[in-house]
Amino acid sequence: MKLIIKLAVLIIIISATAGFSQPLSLPTKEVDRLKQNLKEVIEDTNRVISLWHLARYHTMTAPHQAVIYATESIKLARKLNYTYGELVSLQALSFVSTITGDWQNGMQSAYEGLQVSQAKYPKLEIVFYNLIALVYEKQQDSQHRLEWLLKAKNHPEIESLPNHGKWLIYHNLGEVYENLNEFDSAMYYAKIVDTNCRKLNIPIEVSYANAVMGRVEKKRKNYPQALHYLRTAISFSNKFGNPFLESEQSVDLAEVFRAMNQPDSAIFYAEKALEGGRQFKNLVLTISAAKLLAKIYEHKNAAKAINYLKIVNASNDSLYTTSRIFQTQNIVNTIKQRERELVEAKKEYNNSIRQNTLIGFLVFFGILTIILIRNNRQKQKNNALLKDKNKEISLQKEEIEKTMRQKQVLLSELQHRVKNNLQYVISILEIQKESASNSNIDDLIRSNQNRIHSIALLHKKLNVSESVNEVDLKRYVTDLSELVKGSYDIKEKNVSLFITCEIETLSITKALPLGLIIVELVSNSMKHAFKNQTIGIINIEITQEKNTKKNCLLYIDNGVGFDFKNVQTKGLGVEIMNGLIDQLNGTVETQLKKGFELKMCF
Repeated sequence: MKLIIKLAVLIIIISATAGFSQPLSLPTKEVDRLKQNLKEVIEDTNRVISLWHLARYHTMTAPHQAVIYATESIKLARKLNYTYGELVSLQALSFVSTITGDWQNGMQSAYEGLQVSQAKYPKLEIVFYNLIALVYEKQQDSQHRLEWLLKAKNHPEIESLPNHGKWLIYHNLGEVYENLNEFDSAMYYAKIVDTNCRKLNIPIEVSYANAVMGRVEKKRKNYPQALHYLRTAISFSNKFGNPFLESEQSVDLAEVFRAMNQPDSAIFYAEKALEGGRQFKNLVLTISAAKLLAKIYEHKNAAKAINYLKIVNASNDSLYTTSRIFQTQNIVNTIKQRERELVEAKKEYNNSIRQNTLIGFLVFFGILTIILIRNNRQKQKNNALLKDKNKEISLQKEEIEKTMRQKQVLLSELQHRVKNNLQYVISILEIQKESASNSNIDDLIRSNQNRIHSIALLHKKLNVSESVNEVDLKRYVTDLSELVKGSYDIKEKNVSLFITCEIETLSITKALPLGLIIVELVSNSMKHAFKNQTIGIINIEITQEKNTKKNCLLYIDNGVGFDFKNVQTKGLGVEIMNGLIDQLNGTVETQLKKGFELKMCF
C-alpha cells in the first residue's frame, strides 16, 4: 500500500512539473468521463484530480470555467489536507488567471503555492518561480521576470525535471532576453530549445523557440528570416493543437508583413490574432492585435482605425481597473517566536554564566588542593620536583584567571549595552507623554511593547562566545518582523511576510536602530496599509551594494501607500524613523507607486 501511494505521488509531481499547468489536451471521451465523475458527490482525492484536469483542459477554450474548476479543486484539497492536489491546482489557477489578465489572482496563487512547496516539496519551487515570472511578463516588467527565471534555472533540481520543465525555463529566458534587446543571449537559449526539443518531439517548445528567433530577426530588420522562424512556430503550434499559441504568434507575423509593406497579409494575421484574443478572453492579445490593425488602417480607412482604437481603449480599461500589479520579490521562510521563549532563553543564559563561573572556581581550587597535597608529601624527597609542580600550578592559575577576566569583561559590556538600550525606551516614553490620551493609549502601549521587544530580542541574538557586539542579523530581523506582525494580526486579514537577508552579522550599534526602523515600518503597514483589502504582502530585503559596500534596507507593502517624505501630519513613528536614519547616517529613497516602497542605505 505504501509503495502504491509513493508511485501516485511521483506521477503527480512529474505531471505537475512537466506542463507547468499549461493547457492539457484530452480526448472528448476523457473530458466527458471526468465531468461524469463530478456528478458523484464524493469528496475525495480523485475528485481533486478530476477538477484539476478539467481546469487545465479549459484553460484556453473556456478560461472562466477553468478558474471555477481550479478554485473548487483548491478548496477541496485543503479540506482533505491533500497537499499535492492543492499545489497542482494552485498552478492551474495562477496560469489561467495570469494569461487572461487577472494578475492579482495569478500572483497571489503563485505565492501561496511557493510557500507550500518551500515547506514540503522543494522541487516544485521551480514551477512557482516560473509562474511569478509569467505575471511579470504580462506586466511587461522584464527585469523582475528575469530575476525569477534565473532562480528557476539555477535551482539544484532543474536538471532532474522532465524535459518539458527544463525547456520551458530555457525558452522563457530566450523571450526575456529578446524583450531586453539582448539578442545574442536570446538566440542562444532559443536555439538550444529548438535543437533539443525537435529530437525529443516536444512541438510546443519548438514553437516557442522559433517564435523567439522570429521576433529577434524582426527587431534586427532581417524580415525574410523572421518570416521563416514565425511560420515554423505556427506550424508547430498547429501540430501541438494549440490555437491560443497560434493566435499569439499571428500578431508577430502580422507585424513582419506590415514592416515588409504587405498590408493584406498583415491584416489577415492581425484579424486572426484579434479573433483569438476575443475567443480566449485574453485582453493582452486583444490589445496588441487591435493596436496593430489601427496602425494599418490609419491612412487607408480612418473609420476602421478609430473602431480598432476603441477596442484598444476598452480592453485597456478592463485590464488595468480589474487587476492589481504586485511589486514583490524573492521569498523566504518565517519563524515565530513567543515572548515566553525569550524570557526562558534569558534565564537559561544567566544560569549558564553562573554555573560556568562556579565550575571554574571549583576546578581551580580542586586542582590547587591536589597539587599542594602532593607537593607537601614529596617536599623532603625532591626539591626539584616541588619547583616543577609550583610552576605547573602557576600556569594553570594564570589560565583560569585569564578566563575569569574574559567572562567579567563580557558581563560588563553586556550591562553597558543594556543600560544604553534602556535609555532608548526612556527617551521614547518621554516623547509620548505629551501625546498620550485615553483614545490612543492601547496603540501607544502596543507600539512601545514592540520597541521594547526589539531591544530584548536584540540581546537574545547576540554572539556572546567572544564578544557582545555582533548580531545574527537574519534571525533577528525575521523574528522581530514576525513578532510585530503577530501583535497586530486580525483574523479577517491575510497578511504574508517575506524576508531576504544577505548580511550574516551586524554590530549592535547598527542593528538596534535598524530593528527599531523595521518595527515602525511593519507597525505602520499593519495599522494603516491594508484597511480596504483582505490580502496583504510585506517584503523586507537587506543587501549590501557591491560598489559602495553600503548596507541597504528595501521595504515594500502592497497597501494603500503614503508619501514618506511629504506626510502632512507626521506621527511619532515617522519622527522616530527619521531620527534613527540620521543616527545610521542613512539615505532614504521612496517611490509613489501602488503600495508603499522605501529604500534606506547606510
